[in-house]
Amino acid sequence: MIPALKCRNLQRVSEDIIRNHCRVKHLRLADNMINRFLIISLCFWGLLSLSGGAETADSPTFTEDIALIVYEHCAPCHRSGMAAPFSLLTYDEVAKRAQQIVDVIVDGYMPPWLPEPGYGEFHGARRLLPETIKRVQRWVEQGTPRGPRSALPTMPDWPRGWQGGEPDLVVSLESEFELAAEGNDIYRNFVLSVPTKVRRYVKTLEFRPENARIVHHALIYVDKTRESRRRDQASVEAGFDGMRVPSSAAMPEGQFLSWQPGALYSPETRGIPWALDPGADLVIQVHMNPSGKIEPFRCSVGLYFTEQAPEATPFKIKLTSLDIDIAPESKDFHVVDEWELPGDVDVTRVLPHAHYLCRRMEGEAVLPDGNRIPLLLIKDWDFNWQGDYIYDPPIFLPKGTVIKMRFIYDNSSANEMNPFGPPQRVLYGPQSTDEMAELWFQLILRNPSDRPQFVRTSVQKARAALQAFGRAGFANETQDPNLMMMTAQAKLAEGNAKAAFELFRKVVQVEPNRFNAWFNIGMILMKVGQIDTALQSFRKVISIDPQDAEAYGAVGVLLARQKKNEQAIPYLREALRLRPNDPVARRTLEGIQAAMKAAPGGTTVE
Repeated sequence: MIPALKCRNLQRVSEDIIRNHCRVKHLRLADNMINRFLIISLCFWGLLSLSGGAETADSPTFTEDIALIVYEHCAPCHRSGMAAPFSLLTYDEVAKRAQQIVDVIVDGYMPPWLPEPGYGEFHGARRLLPETIKRVQRWVEQGTPRGPRSALPTMPDWPRGWQGGEPDLVVSLESEFELAAEGNDIYRNFVLSVPTKVRRYVKTLEFRPENARIVHHALIYVDKTRESRRRDQASVEAGFDGMRVPSSAAMPEGQFLSWQPGALYSPETRGIPWALDPGADLVIQVHMNPSGKIEPFRCSVGLYFTEQAPEATPFKIKLTSLDIDIAPESKDFHVVDEWELPGDVDVTRVLPHAHYLCRRMEGEAVLPDGNRIPLLLIKDWDFNWQGDYIYDPPIFLPKGTVIKMRFIYDNSSANEMNPFGPPQRVLYGPQSTDEMAELWFQLILRNPSDRPQFVRTSVQKARAALQAFGRAGFANETQDPNLMMMTAQAKLAEGNAKAAFELFRKVVQVEPNRFNAWFNIGMILMKVGQIDTALQSFRKVISIDPQDAEAYGAVGVLLARQKKNEQAIPYLREALRLRPNDPVARRTLEGIQAAMKAAPGGTTVE
């Protein structure tokens, strides 16, 4: 359960934040549900950007100066049906909050834009020019004059409901899911059918949760088979549990299809299109935080199409470390990583991710000649305004460039974002109160033939990060099933199957229905020739998850090895029903059929 918020009631806190010129981050925001509500309540200045314009008069008025800013940059959120909790359309509504507006923009809390200027130029940067702030200050200092009514600009005709305008297609969750009041964070996978009969190219999409305050983040996959849908239909409630989606579900190559708190969408957002084929489903993996009461959840995805096919397929790289063990009162815990490029690239996008203890994020490129190019600097990380950023223009980096990251964490009592009071030891993990360190980059390869080398480097990097985690002291001390699973995988990456087997066994002792642990036990037993006990493990997986195509396939293959063809056939058929493109199951079934047909007096198995 997320720790309780150590402050007064929500309404009083919201007023104190603005009235006393405090920043939301200076509260102990352990309950991120409330944190997000507070931030949304201030978000109208988050959309105020460079287009605020130069000063037009020494005595600004609402109708001649301020209204245009409000209409263009504030009201897209602050109007009926949008995310913000109050409207900012009229003079009275804006004048009522005028001093509060000045306080938050002078303080720098607004606009909600994390990257520092000069460390990468980004599309749609929401930074206030000093003269814009001064103009608003002057309007407030002079008593918020209304101005002549005849000068009031015409109110825009905004799109209704969607930040990016009306989508070309909207797909929605058909039934409501209820999140339990108590317990750990959960991962729930929802399947949304896409009714299209021809290939479409998706320019961008907009994820819209109806109960955003319980959502930590969401990842969006595409499943061209029906495997995810079968898992969904086998569940009594909407969706199916777990961080593990079927292998048939994947993000389009090189794409960032995700949603984080504070995500903003714009019709001007420039992305690389991707293909959506007929019959594909969207699989939305939602990380949710219990709030202390039962919470309903629904979501929709708006799809925006283009007729233009992608000119290139992007490639993603991740800088990360799993070796995160932050002691209480540690103020300066560093996480570093680097990635050497095996070919020339254009860097198009960056996505940083951490939880509440991270304070500073740095990314840079060290060129082969030693020169350095800054890629990202966030001096004051805020989990509630995370997102990805599009470079404008893209940054060219030659082969041999080393991309580096450094994240700094503060687990002290002085960090008001710390979810624990007093501070506790914090380890790597998926829960909101754990920590993570990820810096993703989207690349366009100048030479498409370099892609295999980029893939090999990514695999090597992932294996090295996992092995480093396995060598960490806390990874070998933990009794947490999630961390034990990761440590077991690290042991497998090192070739220590015996140690991995023991860890998987410990996991199923703690969580008997942990089907992926049982599956790994079966795989290890199969490799050492213990077929009968491996079969028991795979059948255990099937008893827990009757939709696991891999487990059915494994049982069928092992029975075939034992020459028990009659018993193997129904398992292989079920594997192919669940996953029609399973090459191992199909090859094994065809081998059995051929052998039975060739046998004396043999018959054909349909």
